[in-house]
Amino acid sequence: MRSSHDVTRLSSILLSVLAGCASYAGPDEISQAATSEDEVAGTGDAYFEIARDVRKCAAPYCGGWYVSQLNRKVTTCHDGRAAAQCYTPVLDWTFSNLPQTEQAKLLAACDEAAGSSDVYAVVRGQFARTNTTTPQPQLGQFVIRGAWILEGDSHSAGEFVRLRDNGLRCLVAPCPSLTEDKLNTSKSTDIAAIDYTPAGLTPEQIVECNEATFTPAGLLVAGVGYTFTENGTVGAGRMATAAFYPLGAP
Repeated sequence: MRSSHDVTRLSSILLSVLAGCASYAGPDEISQAATSEDEVAGTGDAYFEIARDVRKCAAPYCGGWYVSQLNRKVTTCHDGRAAAQCYTPVLDWTFSNLPQTEQAKLLAACDEAAGSSDVYAVVRGQFARTNTTTPQPQLGQFVIRGAWILEGDSHSAGEFVRLRDNGLRCLVAPCPSLTEDKLNTSKSTDIAAIDYTPAGLTPEQIVECNEATFTPAGLLVAGVGYTFTENGTVGAGRMATAAFYPLGAP
């Protein structure tokens, strides 16, 4: 169970990191609304946080899921309406290649996220304007192509990025062997380190997260960028407040 002491500790860590960190210079439409020039999203699927809708009313108008685009203030819903979050009554798993056991993990994370301001589950995909499995096809659906769930139990803060090993190997550290893509933007950079301290992960969980960077889906991380000096060279890193492991990964 999270406590107010945990929240205070995390806030203190983030404030100290931010003080010293350096900033880093389909069938249906996906929201491309940017909040600044350097946040213009590319084409294709987008990344969304997802949570269960626990309102009490007749299905399919309630009981589905809320999704909102990460790193964005607004999301464009299936009907073109812009909102902080969008409701969908149906999740289409056809293109996810996830077995039911992995789907169940995402749905459990969505249940945990219900009514919380924290992110427990992330999906990559897009809205479809209609569905064929409810009496109200005009409510649309969300097509899932990838999914990640929270590793451990931490409060996500900062921007969301995807980290993947880029194959670079160096004789001397720091070695920028990780490519970092800011989700739902065209912003990308190479970094040399991940600091999981704010996320409070166990050594075993850190090993799992590092292994995820070698998968095609990659590891998703929320946090802030920072710089450090090693062997007389300045390197870039990511301070992780929360990490999200890809479902379906080996």
